[in-house]
Amino acid sequence: MYTARRQAEEKCRALAPGKVPWSPKMQGFWDCMSLWKLLLKGKKGCRVSSRKVRRLMKKTELPQAWRKSEGDLEDCLKQERSLYKQAKHTYAARWRKDFLTVQTKDAKKHQWKSRKAHDRFFRLRRMKQREEARRRRRARSKGSTGGLQAIQIEEHLPDGITSLRTITDRRLVEDGCMQENAARYDQTQAPYTTPPMAKPLYSEFTGDNAEINSLALLEGRYTLPDLLDPATASFLSHCRFHKGHSPVHLQVSKDDH
Repeated sequence: MYTARRQAEEKCRALAPGKVPWSPKMQGFWDCMSLWKLLLKGKKGCRVSSRKVRRLMKKTELPQAWRKSEGDLEDCLKQERSLYKQAKHTYAARWRKDFLTVQTKDAKKHQWKSRKAHDRFFRLRRMKQREEARRRRRARSKGSTGGLQAIQIEEHLPDGITSLRTITDRRLVEDGCMQENAARYDQTQAPYTTPPMAKPLYSEFTGDNAEINSLALLEGRYTLPDLLDPATASFLSHCRFHKGHSPVHLQVSKDDH
């Protein structure tokens, strides 16, 4: 039994010698290094099997390798070792990554309580992916740019009633979408309004006089309204240029570029 196992091991190829999976490219490196080593031993007067040298020259397709000098053989061996080390790190990293991927998949497979729950999860995920792909195809279909063609906005009537009005004009549609996004995602308004973005300061720091009022506030020339609460008044009173700071115009013209 022991002899049969030894014979089988000798005929089998190692899966990962030196933690590097076998591949034709790695085998080529090993053959070239073995050839250079044998030829170097022969140049130094050591006994070398001529049959093994011929076989390696045939495998590596280097029939004139035996004509090289001892210095050239050492350079070839050094260069081959350098290439082998680079390929070894690459193949070893890839082999470890594949091994960890298989381990992760096996571990995730055992997390499910049953095969039914596993199939249900992946079936729902495929349905969601198909629906997302269908929406993308529909938005990019032929003859359509994927933009909105009509929206509904709230319109406040004089009698206090709020109604929905459909808009199809492109400019009005863009303005309505911008207002909706600003109201939904503006961090200065939700969940709590910041002091300059609340009444009565909102109109003074967001309108046409925003630059004038902002510079006046930073330079200490702005007069705070009497309706402000103490916390807001304290916050704005500390908004000042540092000493020695040179004010810069907030408007940028073409000459500045």
